[in-house]
Amino acid sequence: MFDVRLQFGLLLICGCLAIFVNETGSLVLAAIAILLLACQNQYRLGINWFLMYCGLLLARYLITNYLSDTFLNVFLLMLLIALKTLPTIIIASGLAKVPSGKLIASLQKLKVPESILLTFTVALRFFPILRAESKIIGENAKIRGISFKQSKNWLHPLQMFEYSMVPLLMRTIRLADDLSASATTRGIDAPCKKTSHYEIAFQPKDAVGLVAGLGMLSTLWIV
Repeated sequence: MFDVRLQFGLLLICGCLAIFVNETGSLVLAAIAILLLACQNQYRLGINWFLMYCGLLLARYLITNYLSDTFLNVFLLMLLIALKTLPTIIIASGLAKVPSGKLIASLQKLKVPESILLTFTVALRFFPILRAESKIIGENAKIRGISFKQSKNWLHPLQMFEYSMVPLLMRTIRLADDLSASATTRGIDAPCKKTSHYEIAFQPKDAVGLVAGLGMLSTLWIV
């Protein structure tokens, strides 16, 4: 994988550029972000993001050219926002695979304030764990016969929402507390100088990331 500091820099660059680039530039940013995942051997994750991005593009094309409705116009706006923000999310998903200790050690070298460091680290760990918890809740609901995968439950959407969302919200509160306690236990807020067994240094392969960063900057000139 690339140096975490480089990945973090690419995340910031992509997040800033996504605000200013046009649709073509946003497409280029998404392509670069997916290629970065492939360069880090995260092929499955890259393929999933590629399929999702293509699906959003297809939905936007169909609504723009073949459908016309007030409600669909609102949906189209949501699609455009998703297409704008997705490149940044793709890069962030790659950072979510970095071990917590390595991530913290790398950001400490960048002199990131402790409060921001704790928030960022917990956030990157929170969403993957939340997705796993959501999957477990869905499997338990399916066993009890209260899953949307069973057609008989389609007539009771509010009841299904209650059975799926209430447990997930309760788990979310507990997960946030657990992650914060775990970080505190590992000394994230200790006032002393911290050490790490991870070797934080740039490698020759990080040159690919630098080229990707230059490619992102070039999207500002795409018209």
